[in-house]
This record gives sequence, C-alpha cells and structure tokens, in this order.
Amino acid sequence: MKTILYPVRHILLGLSLLTVSSCKVYMTTPQVANPLPSSFGQVSTNDSLTMAAQQWQTFYSDTCLTALISAALQHNPDIQIAMENIHVAHSMYATTRSKLFPRIDGVISARVDKFGEYTMNGVGNDDTNRSETLPDDKKLPAPYPEFFTGVNFSWEANLWGKLSNQRRASLARFMASKEARHGASTMLISNVAEYYYTLIGLDQEKKVLQQNLELQEMAFDLVKVQKLGGKVTQLGVDQFESQLLNTRARLLQVDQQILVTESILNRLAGRYPQSIRRWTINEYDSILEISVGVPDRLIYRRPDVREAELSLQAAGADVAVARAAFYPGLSLSAAAGFSAFTVSKWFLTPGSAVYSLGGGLTAPIFQRGKIKALFNAANAKQRIAMAEYQRSLLSAYQEVYSVAHNHYNLVQQIDLKEQEVAVQRRASVTSNDLFSVGYANYLEVITSQRRLLDVELELAHLKRNVLQNRAVLYRALGGGWSER
Repeated sequence: MKTILYPVRHILLGLSLLTVSSCKVYMTTPQVANPLPSSFGQVSTNDSLTMAAQQWQTFYSDTCLTALISAALQHNPDIQIAMENIHVAHSMYATTRSKLFPRIDGVISARVDKFGEYTMNGVGNDDTNRSETLPDDKKLPAPYPEFFTGVNFSWEANLWGKLSNQRRASLARFMASKEARHGASTMLISNVAEYYYTLIGLDQEKKVLQQNLELQEMAFDLVKVQKLGGKVTQLGVDQFESQLLNTRARLLQVDQQILVTESILNRLAGRYPQSIRRWTINEYDSILEISVGVPDRLIYRRPDVREAELSLQAAGADVAVARAAFYPGLSLSAAAGFSAFTVSKWFLTPGSAVYSLGGGLTAPIFQRGKIKALFNAANAKQRIAMAEYQRSLLSAYQEVYSVAHNHYNLVQQIDLKEQEVAVQRRASVTSNDLFSVGYANYLEVITSQRRLLDVELELAHLKRNVLQNRAVLYRALGGGWSER
C-alpha cells in the first residue's frame, strides 16, 4: 500500500517561496537611553585596568582568607543551587535546539480491530473477500490484525526564524543562568571577606581592651595605695574600679561577637562551628590600594549587568517568535516500513513495504486577536527587560561611585586617627606620671585612660571598615569570578 498525501514538488516550491519571504522579518534592539558616564567623579580612573580583573586568589593575599573562600565556593548551598539552575537552563536550551532538527522515531506495533457489520470497514472488508479475483492469502481476516515496523519522520520548517529565535532566547537564558552563578560567587566571596575582616577587627578590639585593662589595673592598684596614704578618698577608688569592671564586661561582649562571627563564617563555608585561623589586622596596613578602571568595564565585569543584558536579548528573541506566529507554518511528515495482516507476510515479502509522505501549511484565521495579545505582551516584556538593564547599569555605577569615594575618605580618617592615638598615648603616660607625684587628680587619669581606649577602638573600627569597603568595591566592580 502506497500513500502520498501531498505532491513533493509542491511542498518544495512552497517551502522555497516562504523561506525567501522570511528574510523580511528582523528584530531591532532598543538603545540605552541613559549611557554610563566616562568616570566615577573625583575618583582617579587613569588606570586602564580594574582590580576586578584580578583572580580572587590574587586579590586576597591572606592565605587564611583564601582557604575560607575556597571552602565556601565548594560547599556553600547557595552556590550548589546556582549550579543546578545552570543544569536546568542547559537542559531547556538543548530541548529548544533539538526542535530545529527532524524527529525520527522507530516504530514496532501490533493491533487487532473487530469491525462491526454495519460499518464502512466491516462492509468493505466483507465485499473485498467476496471478490473472485482475490487470492486466498490476501483475504482479510475478521477480526483484522495489523503488524507494522518502520520509522516515522516529522519536521517543522524554521520559517520566519521562529525556531531559531526560540533557540536564541533559550541560549540567552542559559547564559544568564551562568551569570547568576557568577553573581552568587562574587557575593559569597565578598560576604566571606567582610565577615573575616569583622573577625580580625574584633581580635584587634580585644587586644586593645586587654592592653587598656592592664593599664587600668595598674592605676587601680596605685590609687588604692594612695588611699591608704590619705592622698585620695574612697570615691577615687570606686571610680577606678568602676572603669575596670566596665572594661572587663566589654571584653566579654567582644568574645561573644567573635564566637558569633566565627559561626557565620563556618556556615558560609558549609561546615559546622570550628576555630578559624586568621591574620592580624595590622598585617593589612600596606594592602589598601585600589584601582577602579573606567565605568564601561562594569558592562563586561558585573555579573548582574551581564545577566540583565542577556535577559534583554532573550526578550528580544521572544518578540521575534511572537511576531512569527502571525505567518503560516510549514510541516512535513513521512513514514516508511513494512505492514501486513499476517506475521508470515510481515516484512518478508516486497508487497508488505509501505511509505507515506505529507506536508501542510497552517495559518491562523480566527486566533489573530490572541496572537496579537501575546505579541503585545512580548513587546512589554522586552521593554521591562530594557528598563531592568538600565537599572542594573545605574545601580552598578552608583555603588562603585559611593564605595570608591568612601575608601579614600576612610584612608584619610585612619591617618588622622593614628596621629590622635599617638597623642593620646603620650597624654595617658603623662597623666599617670603626674598622678603618682601628686600633680594630677584621679579624674584626669580616668579621663585620659578612657579616651585612649576610645580612640584605639575607633582606629580598629576604621581599619576594619576600610578592609570591608575594599572587599565591597572588589565585588561592585565585578571581581570574584572567572570563565574557568
């Protein structure tokens, strides 16, 4: 039995004409209405490179910190989720890409039909069997069995770029998922660095409190001796003791903050609480330089900007797919194999060979309103994607602008605070000396010690803040990921 559903030459002719017509369909991408400035204000951009181009292993030279970051990138659940999202997006892309190619299926089937006497097939089969010219081996049995083995072929032509634009949209979303993973990596690295700097800043606070505690204990012992000699009253002793107790309480608070910060770092690293090896904050005094580069580099380095750009490309491809729905579609189908109603004749004789070939054009008639609505929705989504891309550029620039200026401000504050600490240390030593010989009262000593403690803690806070700010700037510039 041979069946041809549509002349092959007519199908090819229609395909050629529609393919030529499809060249008229194209997509335009909206232009950015608010481009990036050429610089970050007063921040120097003479350097053509940005520190974000450095690998995080190079940017963070602290081996204790890099070990923590490495553990976090391997075991943090957020990174693992981002990786699985990439696998999902890749699978969706592979599915869409396969639509460009013909579908070929192998088929082996068997069925039995019992036709009623008052049906077209029942009457036709009975009439055929009564024919005197019909050989016995070709008479149709009742019930009627049929055995088939062969292949089925189906293919939808890529007219108007519908399938290729679906593939483009899927590819863009797959690439966007990779950028989302890059973004998760940069954020994780930044968070680990910030909490690590909090930890070493707390270590410095603890060191300052312990040093001042020793001075306060010495002063407390001295004032008790002077009370015995009648030089000060019990009020002076109580003032020194109160200050001493306050410093001990602050030490306990810092110990608790250290425990909590270590716990957070271990959680980011995907492990249970344990002691964390670390540098001291003073080892970072020579690692404060920054290089921001030019704003245009944000487009190539920031994962969120790259993700927004890819989402915009996907939305543009979706518009082209929605536009193609207005035009006719062409599909081809074919089948070939062996079919018979007895097993002995099944693919063992030339007479059991069958094939079919068909094709068809489909065009929307009564669904134009629905297609138009979907097209308008796709255009709206493209405009939304454009606005989100513009927003990502604006947010990226403003973040770098504020963080970079904050860095220079913090560096200047540290310089002034170091000078203040040196002066206050000298004042504290002088007040103790004067108090021991009776030229200063206990209030002056207490005030001097309290101020020394405050300025040293302020210096520790500033050093911690400038390191945290540098880590934030590294992330804001798009540092912390690579194509590897």
